[in-house]
Amino acid sequence: MGMSNTTVINFNTDPKIKRELTETANEMGLTLSSILNKLSKDFLDDKRIEFRGLEIPNARTIKAIKDADKEYKEGKTAGPFSTVEAMRKSLGV
Repeated sequence: MGMSNTTVINFNTDPKIKRELTETANEMGLTLSSILNKLSKDFLDDKRIEFRGLEIPNARTIKAIKDADKEYKEGKTAGPFSTVEAMRKSLGV
């Protein structure tokens, strides 16, 4: 039997948290193990921990992006603008 380069760490967490972590990691094409390994390595390297969320657009922003994409495909886009005033006029402000 060969030597393993990994070990197992067990810790307790809420089942809902584990499920959501696993689902989110999978949505990003990652495994929960890879996420926890990266977090652990960063913590050891920096001797600190940083909490930052992935910027995911909300429903209003998603709709605005889809509307803009539709307008672009329909040739309804404005610009580029040669002046700020021309841009403001196009925006109705």
